[in-house]
Amino acid sequence: MHSIALQSKKAFPSPRATPIVQGRRLAATGAVAVMLGAAIPGVLHAQSQAASNFPNRSIRMIVPFAPGGVSDILGRAVAQKMSEMLGQNVIVENRGGAAGTIGADVVANASPDGYTILLTSLSTHAIAPHIQRKVPYDTTTAFAGIGGIALSPNILTVGAAQPMKTVKDVIAAARANPGKVIFGSSGIGSIGHLASEILRASTGAEMTHVPFKSAAVAYPDVMAGNLTMVFDTLPSAMQHIKSGAVRPVVMFSASRAPAFPDVPTISEAGFPEATLNFWSGLVAPAGTPPIVLQRLNEALNKSLAAADLRERLVGVGADPWSTTPKELETRARDDFDRMGKLIRAAGIKAD
Repeated sequence: MHSIALQSKKAFPSPRATPIVQGRRLAATGAVAVMLGAAIPGVLHAQSQAASNFPNRSIRMIVPFAPGGVSDILGRAVAQKMSEMLGQNVIVENRGGAAGTIGADVVANASPDGYTILLTSLSTHAIAPHIQRKVPYDTTTAFAGIGGIALSPNILTVGAAQPMKTVKDVIAAARANPGKVIFGSSGIGSIGHLASEILRASTGAEMTHVPFKSAAVAYPDVMAGNLTMVFDTLPSAMQHIKSGAVRPVVMFSASRAPAFPDVPTISEAGFPEATLNFWSGLVAPAGTPPIVLQRLNEALNKSLAAADLRERLVGVGADPWSTTPKELETRARDDFDRMGKLIRAAGIKAD
């Protein structure tokens, strides 16, 4: 429509033209309006037909982080099952960088037809916009919710050689030796970093942060004794706990994790305000037809209800989280506000 208007404008004389020419200009403008009016119903009908036949080709799922991380693990598991439910391939494409905002921008600018979707998370949707110097889209308006995927507990683990057995032991050590309790996380502004800030604000315990490119890189330093502990998500920490390299101290989730039922929650430890779950979900570009969002939501929720996918997610430390599109949007908006307040209070900024 924009191209038609521009071409018509070039064809018409300037406002200084004679009355006769101006009359022609009005007539021509009316003709264009008539043509557009006639075309719009056809376009809308074609769009409606395309939406009702969705999907009739492969869907691209953008995972805005590198392969091997929590988002990638979850995305690939869900994509495989959704492919079965939809009868079309859901292909994972990793587009990492800038705390997930590069991949998110790809989807924000994609055609709103449901064929390009984003695996979003607390990190991408509610944290990065408050930390990155410049985000090329408005998180609160650029996307339409599809549904939740999983809730992954945040967890604090200490080196196996460390004497601390509980989170209260960690707090006591940090208070007795300010700055000498050293922890690693997957970077400045990461979910692990923010969990530490919530704990510090709740307890007054001062700890020294060493950011890494990913939490996985921090574990060798914990085993070597260079770090006291790691704030991480359970799916990422799982293998290191099972190997005995680290000991789980506390979960930051609202309830105990089925994989480690003996590990208490932060609320049980006496600090309910420090509860912080890592969540992941699927979104599409804003403007995606409701019928397409509904189809994707149905396929996602059926996938999450499948026994094999549920077993796979629980096996990596993630709890399946089925929601409506609206429930996901509400959770994202609430956490966007909460994380913004926390980040501003802590003065956290990107490198």
